[in-house]
Amino acid sequence: MVKRERQRYILFKIISENIEYLDQNEFLKSIWSSIWRFFGMKEANKIGLWLVDFKTDPGYGIIRCAHITKELIITALTLITEINGKRIIISPLKTSGTIKTMNKYKTRFF
Repeated sequence: MVKRERQRYILFKIISENIEYLDQNEFLKSIWSSIWRFFGMKEANKIGLWLVDFKTDPGYGIIRCAHITKELIITALTLITEINGKRIIISPLKTSGTIKTMNKYKTRFF
């Protein structure tokens, strides 16, 4: 019997002066480049990263990842300082094991 890999959901806030320029593909590219730059290809293969929700208007997003790589994703998010030459801060707010709980926290924060 094969066990399923446990998932974790990370709610994060995007802080920037001009957030309208940011789109989902640029954001994902910056996350992957941060992971590759600071952790290497060996760790990047284990991550299982998936962007579940991304809204630039209130400035938040939810990322799904494997439970063993949660700390790597949080670190990679905090190490991103700019996207397309624009300064940005990505602040992880909450982690959860289910999307239902994460949606409760999302309504509380935003």
